[in-house]
Amino acid sequence: LASMLGANIYAKRLSKITEKSNRLAREMLHSIIPQSVIKKIEVFWDKSSEEYQSRRTSGGSSSSGRTNTSEQSDGNTLGSSTRKREMDNTVSEKIDFLHGVSFDEDTNMGCIVDTSSMEIGSLRRALYAENVKDVVIMFTDIVGFSKMALDMKPLEVMDMMQALFSQFDELCDKHGVQKLETVGDAYICTANLFDGDQHGGNAKEAALNALNMAKDMILATREVILPNKMCEKDTSASETLQIRVGMHVGEVTCGVLGERLPKFSVFGHTMNTAARMEHASKPSKIRVTDTFHRLVVEEEENQWGEQENISMKNMGEISTYILDPLKNNK
Repeated sequence: LASMLGANIYAKRLSKITEKSNRLAREMLHSIIPQSVIKKIEVFWDKSSEEYQSRRTSGGSSSSGRTNTSEQSDGNTLGSSTRKREMDNTVSEKIDFLHGVSFDEDTNMGCIVDTSSMEIGSLRRALYAENVKDVVIMFTDIVGFSKMALDMKPLEVMDMMQALFSQFDELCDKHGVQKLETVGDAYICTANLFDGDQHGGNAKEAALNALNMAKDMILATREVILPNKMCEKDTSASETLQIRVGMHVGEVTCGVLGERLPKFSVFGHTMNTAARMEHASKPSKIRVTDTFHRLVVEEEENQWGEQENISMKNMGEISTYILDPLKNNK
């Protein structure tokens, strides 16, 4: 009886620990901030900076109760030299922490940051935000994913997604494209967004690199076999995945949102249009806007299909083109 009670108590504790771990993991997965953005938001933890002071005096105290009386009485001064050294050390530690937990800067990957104990001023203002022109956005999703996932075990679904997305991650490195995020079975990436990337603001080069990656993604997807559709006697007869791809180029708004575990976000008309291109695309094909097509048509002239106008909600008629990467492989 004692053994049974002990096992029951242990199981409950283990369940709580697992639940907490899974919750933290879900939060961490949505907390990627590019290394280049971290450098831009360092100023918001530096109390000696003008940006910190201007945000602090423009209504920050009304949105958070983390500012104590002694800090408010300091105004725009830093107090004694001892207090200043302590603040400088604290800021330095925070910045070192941000850089320390990041991946190598050359990988354009991100870091996970918990700012719950950091004083960042008003919660009503973003840590960092800017508009960037000539940004390439690519959306992909798996054809028929929701239906096929119903017939698979959860672990099989995750293994299949891991096999696919890990290949996409490698293709990002190969083509100089940056992964933005995954939402369900959708994989979203970008080119020409971050400062200092290999395209140097060259929209045509960024578009070509992203297009080449999209073609490789379609080929790579067709090598991923559905676990419940595998033919052991003849693997060539097994059913494989297919994706749809949509692409657009234009101006985006990007920034870091949230106080706890902040997330780098990109949004705007360009994001919406790229998503619509993906939705209107066809299996194993790439649909792009006329704006994107004009950048790359000279390099891929023989592979493009006929121009097609499609109707988009709240956008009217949009001129698009379809590219079939498998055309020369059939």
